[in-house]
Amino acid sequence: MTVGEAHVGGHVTLLFSIHDDELLPRRQGSRGAGLCLDAGVRVRAEALPAAIGEDSAGAIPAPRPARSNGSIEVEVSDRFGRPWPEGEAMYITLINDLRAVRRLAPSTSWRLEVRLELPISQGFGMSAAGFLAAALAVLEANGTPDPRYAARAAHRLERQHRGGLGDVLALQAGGMALRREPGAPGVVGQAEGASLAAPLLLVWQPDESRHTSAYIDHPGWKRSITEAGEAALQPLLAGAWTPKRWGDLLEAAAVFANRSGLEEEHERATLLQSVQTVLVGHGLASAWTCRLCMLGVSAVVMPRRPEDASSLDLDALRGPLESAGFQATMCGLSPPPSDEEE
Repeated sequence: MTVGEAHVGGHVTLLFSIHDDELLPRRQGSRGAGLCLDAGVRVRAEALPAAIGEDSAGAIPAPRPARSNGSIEVEVSDRFGRPWPEGEAMYITLINDLRAVRRLAPSTSWRLEVRLELPISQGFGMSAAGFLAAALAVLEANGTPDPRYAARAAHRLERQHRGGLGDVLALQAGGMALRREPGAPGVVGQAEGASLAAPLLLVWQPDESRHTSAYIDHPGWKRSITEAGEAALQPLLAGAWTPKRWGDLLEAAAVFANRSGLEEEHERATLLQSVQTVLVGHGLASAWTCRLCMLGVSAVVMPRRPEDASSLDLDALRGPLESAGFQATMCGLSPPPSDEEE
């Protein structure tokens, strides 16, 4: 038995444009900007190779027919440690995909333990983080670690499942991520990350969720999102992408939410108003602001000036927001990967 482990943080998209008309998944994706989180998905993978050689008595075994595919066992738990069997299928798909492209031997059996640290379908990039963490862990346990290929595989599976467009590409950049060109990382996609420390508070409506495909597959939403995304993105593409662009990102995210019409949906409008009311009530509106997470019914409370931010402010906001019926959790930004990790 060999073991591989990986942890990949989630990703919050603050603005984006849709580019999914290409036939090949590796050329599909999005341009945009967002935040890579230090909370996401943790995966432990165990490889159990097929038994070969002598039997228990030391005799040479008789010839056997071709061995069928090994078993796949997956256990997924949510952020509270509760089993979530509905999430098992995507990880089984990953194993079978890696077998199909001959990255894994068909006869090897697998056991995956997956722990989700954030909710799904709330705009936190959890499917991308899960696919990427699982691919990294499985390839490590297989004795063939390949971070670049793991990222390409995760992007391919995201597109096959009509999930996120650019989350995997952003995760390869890390930190405050700018996606300049759409597509799979290491193929045609281009992104860069700026490293900075900033406490964040993720807030979401637990009774609501959104799947990305409901928007990117809808002609009207696709058009309005892409037009708004390209308009908001243009100022960010000019010049170097550094931590000093934080204020530009806040402004662009607000422009996108307004022009796309996403902030006008009743559930999102209610969420934004509730968070803003709590910020004002605690005298924090001058130091903190909130932006929608695309495409959940969720928002991220962000400091206007990261260098002056204190996580104590965010901790004071959790109680009032949870009393109002929302859920919230604190996290931070993940750093861009080192050259060895890319």
